[in-house]
Amino acid sequence: MTTDSIAICDMLERCMLRRIDEKSIDAFLEKDGLQVLFFPGGRSQRGEAHDVAVALREILKDYSGQVTAALVESADGDSTQQRFRVLALPSLVLLVGGEVLEVIPRVKDWGDYVKAFRRYLGSAGGGIEAVESQA
Repeated sequence: MTTDSIAICDMLERCMLRRIDEKSIDAFLEKDGLQVLFFPGGRSQRGEAHDVAVALREILKDYSGQVTAALVESADGDSTQQRFRVLALPSLVLLVGGEVLEVIPRVKDWGDYVKAFRRYLGSAGGGIEAVESQA
């Protein structure tokens, strides 16, 4: 897995992100609000997973308390990826009440992440605005 990424380790240590697997995913999805499943992929996607993790970390900071995120421990092509329509790794899956709203595959521009989260949460409390205006 890609847990060697500094950004992933940082989010796990700060409890911004928790590890889940196929057995614990349904309990995670019972939470209220917007949920994000982070499918990092294997060793071959390590660099891309780190880049996605950095973006996710900033989003979680800006939308603190509004988003619950989990790192999904899964093997390539397993049923969890199929269930959540993950076709490419790494991917972020945005959900509410267990229903998939959007899948963001691979590394995107910062503005693409901002737009995706704004669609469901509106504008954040400050950080996103500042970073987006610099892009």
